[in-house]
Amino acid sequence: MRRYFLFVSILALVSGSLSAQPAQVADSVLLHEVATYAPYKKYQAGAKIESIPSTQIDIVQATGLDQLLMRFTPIYLKSNAGGLSTIRIRGTAPDHTSVNFGGININSLTLGHSDFSSVPVYLFDGFDLQYGSSSAVNGSGSIGGAIHLGLHNNWTDGTRVQATVSEGSFGEQLYGTKVFVGNGKLESVTRLYYFMLKNDFEFVDPSDNKRYTQRGAMVENMGLIQELNYKFSDKKWFKSALWFEHDWHQIQLLMDEVKMNNVEPETLDNKHVRFWSEYENRKHTFNYKVGLGYVHDMQLYNANQDAKIGTDRLIGELEGKQDFGVKLGYKAGVKYTYLKPNVYAYDKEVIDYEQQADFYLSGFYMPGNKVKMTLNLRQQVVTNFEVPFTPSLGAEYRVFSDEVSVMKATGSIGRSYRIPTFNDRFWPVVGNPDLKPEDGMNYELGLQYQYCTEMVQTDLKLNAFYLDVKDWIEWAPASGGWEPFNKSQVVSKGIEMSSNTDIFMDKLHFNLRLNYSFNPTEIKDDENTDLIGRQVVYVPKHIGNAFLNLTYGNWSVFIDGNYTGGRLANYSGNIFNPEGEMLDDYFLMNCGLSRKLKVNNQHFKLTFATNNLLDTAYYNQPGYAMWGRSFRFTLSTDLNFNKN
Repeated sequence: MRRYFLFVSILALVSGSLSAQPAQVADSVLLHEVATYAPYKKYQAGAKIESIPSTQIDIVQATGLDQLLMRFTPIYLKSNAGGLSTIRIRGTAPDHTSVNFGGININSLTLGHSDFSSVPVYLFDGFDLQYGSSSAVNGSGSIGGAIHLGLHNNWTDGTRVQATVSEGSFGEQLYGTKVFVGNGKLESVTRLYYFMLKNDFEFVDPSDNKRYTQRGAMVENMGLIQELNYKFSDKKWFKSALWFEHDWHQIQLLMDEVKMNNVEPETLDNKHVRFWSEYENRKHTFNYKVGLGYVHDMQLYNANQDAKIGTDRLIGELEGKQDFGVKLGYKAGVKYTYLKPNVYAYDKEVIDYEQQADFYLSGFYMPGNKVKMTLNLRQQVVTNFEVPFTPSLGAEYRVFSDEVSVMKATGSIGRSYRIPTFNDRFWPVVGNPDLKPEDGMNYELGLQYQYCTEMVQTDLKLNAFYLDVKDWIEWAPASGGWEPFNKSQVVSKGIEMSSNTDIFMDKLHFNLRLNYSFNPTEIKDDENTDLIGRQVVYVPKHIGNAFLNLTYGNWSVFIDGNYTGGRLANYSGNIFNPEGEMLDDYFLMNCGLSRKLKVNNQHFKLTFATNNLLDTAYYNQPGYAMWGRSFRFTLSTDLNFNKN
């Protein structure tokens, strides 16, 4: 941890020396929150919602969403090097974060969560993160947070072609392109990519201190998003996006298995079709939106055609909203989902299909210039299942403001829930249709300070949260094998601090971002009384990261570091670790250099990056090796033939 604090201290000293330059008053205060997540924020006062900047997205565009979050946010993901990564926002389970593509939560209906290593950063324009419960807005599963995958509408008039080629260590390859074609009203956007990772890295096995080469951890992913958009007028438009994704990977061999020549890796093959379309009309005082979506998921284990795990979803949504000036407004809607499992093990007499309907109402009110309040109400109805009513209330208060700065206090309280997955309820013999939904209460307080001059822009945030989740579902040993139970009550509490500082000096642009999270998460109640008071597995108490980017003209250099505290991997103690197996804390540092080029009015960019600069040996799961120092070279082009 000392390395991390030394790294942050050096960056802070650099920041202080630069910000000491004379400042001039800007015409107005820069409000960082006026960004892509504004539509989510409108009805969620007091919520912590952030957008990941394009600079950071560009750095990791050859990877999955897991690498973006682990490097640049205070969020922990349990991962290995072989294509499997699950999220844990604020100490919650992977099932407690919704991942939204348009009006679709892409989480698996059978498992309840997403593999973040198979969500390609390259295909998307932006990523918005919501910390804390948001079930009243996003529905089932949003106990710990929500992530929105963004596609920006450019209404292209002409042709624009972007392409990226990336080559890296351990057989890493990325080939991607984005083609925008339109006439200002009708727009077609095609995004596709291919990613390959041999994962033949070397590691040292701590059991014998010998060096081995990893095998059985190959990854091959490919995907396509086809958008078709039409703008009837500035206040009426139709948007659609069809996402095909095919992800294949070998289930990474343990270090002990790598030594055994007779052990071959197992494989997982996932195919997804996700479609979302919507028509929106803002022509009149009362605005409305109609959405339609479809999702097909299919997984094969070891290419066994007799053991398919698939589901289909059909989604329809109708939403209306109206603002009465700038101080009062509401939106209301209904969302219907038809779910059809195609799982080899399910009994159709038990589950043939399921229907879900969500009814929601949201409103905002600003009684004065300093206060904003929001209210969200949601009730979901599910076939043969009882779901709790889910309200949330939020508020923001502007403590003070002047020509160059603003400070505001925020707070929110909200109920959250998660419907048990299909496997929880319907897996043969051990599934339990009588499971209760997980039920949580989230409390949050925050302070935000923003400062802006012509030279310096700073955004500081401090958030405190308390999350109490009852009827936490866990799979535990029982007479029939492993079975799901409403087993625990878990309390997650903590403090999050973040800062974002931009400094402009002639051609030099300096950006420093810092994040820190303190998150003690413990089991408050459990059928196994020995677990009461214990930290939840795979939840570090401390996470911190720092990012520094310097741009001078067409040159840019970055360095970032992230610290992950110790984590409890399991509760099976021994003479050496009576409390359970612990994973050591670690610190990783990365850096890179890029150069922009302009040839015949077309743009090119060359980037060279080094990951794990210090060649740190670390583990995110017991027995699984992770990458050492690696390198990546990227060439990107942006060919613009727009008419305007």
